[in-house]
Amino acid sequence: MNRQVSFRQRRVNRFFSRLFRRRRNSHLESRVFHAQKKFKNLLTLHQKIFLVLAIFAFGSLVGFTYFSGFFDVQKVSVARSSLDLPLEEIELSIRELAFGKNIFGIEKDLLARAVRELRPDIARVEVHKKYPREIAVEVFKFPIVAELRSNSESIFLNENGFRVFGDASDRDTLQLTLGEEIDFADPEKQVINPAHLDLIREAVFYFEALTDLKILNTKYFPISREAHLKNEKNFDVWLDLTQDFREQLNKLVAAADLLKISEKKYEYIDLRIRGKIFIKSK
Repeated sequence: MNRQVSFRQRRVNRFFSRLFRRRRNSHLESRVFHAQKKFKNLLTLHQKIFLVLAIFAFGSLVGFTYFSGFFDVQKVSVARSSLDLPLEEIELSIRELAFGKNIFGIEKDLLARAVRELRPDIARVEVHKKYPREIAVEVFKFPIVAELRSNSESIFLNENGFRVFGDASDRDTLQLTLGEEIDFADPEKQVINPAHLDLIREAVFYFEALTDLKILNTKYFPISREAHLKNEKNFDVWLDLTQDFREQLNKLVAAADLLKISEKKYEYIDLRIRGKIFIKSK
């Protein structure tokens, strides 16, 4: 009896299972059908036509922009801040990278980097796209910060310590002489360590603010890594460029009453040794 009930029950369960499965599938198909119908009704005929035209116009614009050749670079212009900069060499470098290529696909940073690599004295390069087919480049050099005199020759130096040709300084520059020999015949060679040059400039400004005395000239010793600052009282202040110049110069203020710079005459005041001052009177 129990077996018969169990058998009948299983048949009933299978029947209802098939029935519910059919209804569920039918309901799902109905929902999909209604969703498709609703989506089709979202756009009117005019809207569909407009959408097709918009897609066609966009594709035509992209094709015209990138494949017609109308926006291919045909002109390169270079503006330079110095007569010394090689105009032809700069223009040739840009033409090799950009000429005949689509202006929208050109990377300005790549062009600027290529120009900076031409010369160590090039500080900044600005690249502009002049649509539809021109690349304009502006090139700027590092500013002149020092005038170096050696024997009868005088040259200008930029802030990176390289020699500058063809330019003259338009502002006050640091006046330098050499205490040791430097070979600056090679125009591509760095004449002065830029870190030393920067320290000397800062030391001059700091000394003048600290003492109200003007520095007339600075003698630079590249091997010894020191500088002698000659001021308007006609004595030198010796500084070690490997030490903090502020700490060295502050010793002048601390010993002002003893040194009496405004009254006494000195040949030099040596501040290179920490905690000590060495002097030589005239």
